[in-house]
Amino acid sequence: MSSRAESGALEVRDVPEIPERTDVVVVGGGIAGTSAAYHLARTGMDVVLLERGRIGSGATGAAVGVLSPPLRQPFHETVHFLGQGVACTLWHFASHSIATLGALLESSGEADRSGLDLSGGHVLAEPHTIHEVRRSFEALEAAGIEVQWITPGDIRSTIGGQGFAGGFRIEGGGGLNPGPTAVAVAKAAEAEGAVIGEDLDVLEAHRVQGGFRCEAGPHSVFCSSVVYATHVDSARFSNLVRREIVPIRGQGFATRSLDPTFSGCYSTHWKLNVWRQAPNGQIVAGGWRHDAWDRAYRQSDADIDEHLQRDLRHWFEASFPKTRPLQVKDRWSGVFGWTADYLPMVGELPGHPGEFIITGFSGGGLPFAFECGRILATTISGEPAVEGAEIFAPERFSTPQ
Repeated sequence: MSSRAESGALEVRDVPEIPERTDVVVVGGGIAGTSAAYHLARTGMDVVLLERGRIGSGATGAAVGVLSPPLRQPFHETVHFLGQGVACTLWHFASHSIATLGALLESSGEADRSGLDLSGGHVLAEPHTIHEVRRSFEALEAAGIEVQWITPGDIRSTIGGQGFAGGFRIEGGGGLNPGPTAVAVAKAAEAEGAVIGEDLDVLEAHRVQGGFRCEAGPHSVFCSSVVYATHVDSARFSNLVRREIVPIRGQGFATRSLDPTFSGCYSTHWKLNVWRQAPNGQIVAGGWRHDAWDRAYRQSDADIDEHLQRDLRHWFEASFPKTRPLQVKDRWSGVFGWTADYLPMVGELPGHPGEFIITGFSGGGLPFAFECGRILATTISGEPAVEGAEIFAPERFSTPQ
């Protein structure tokens, strides 16, 4: 969910004819839903995607567009909780997802419109986070992942940053414009035969003999399988999502165009604050400050938090004096669904054959979503499983019998 207006960024699309029957209905048109539709259509299945608003205008449109670091959780913590092997699998899964999404945008001629920038990512440390950032850097090095330490002097000389105690650069990844990227993936899905319907809210997907009937406005679509890709709103369809996905509200802003300063994407510590500079010169930033957890946790309304927006802007101006005064052109809020282990739920709902989810990206869905869409496609079509798919299985949150 998002309060951000995307009408200026997303193109007007033709209204398709919605079929009465299909193999799979995908509910939700963000980056997760469009990725699932694309990969499903490539298997040869008939696919209908139904989005209640505009493609890419929900939680996807509220994202800053950071692709790196690809994991939501600091790498050394992922190693601690899941082991180095699983942590590396997750890292390489997300890196592959970023690379294949980038390749699709390039081959379809959508790279410029999507603002694709694969020049790398940066994790910067403030004095109170230097220990944790150093631990993540050392864990990445120990895992054989290519990273490079950067000093406070490096940060001052390259991007004019002040008050940073160091950090590191990650090879691979970067940033993109999330809403237009979702539109580009939807167009690629259409090219593969998928039907994409906007302004169609699926109010009910009820089980009938042989499958499901999805009711969306004047349309009633029968399908064999249904995919819920509506982020926190997937709770409408699943008790598991309602129980395990926690809504957390974040804030974002975009400035007027500035001279080139940042290349790639940036975060403090591990995505507490994130920012990038779009090809048009706008700086896009977001996150929530450390003292605002009480105003973000379990908040399901995408409301602007004036105090937090002011904190973000003041922090940015203090950290990068050359940007003062920061001329904010657009502000927004978005609600993102978090899981207890920071990893998405992707797969069939336990005890509900034919019902699938792709949700719970914990505010870090852009690096994962494209390949997670392929997980669903291989699962539903019966093709060989994607490596690492079991890590995201919803069964991990099922109550033991």
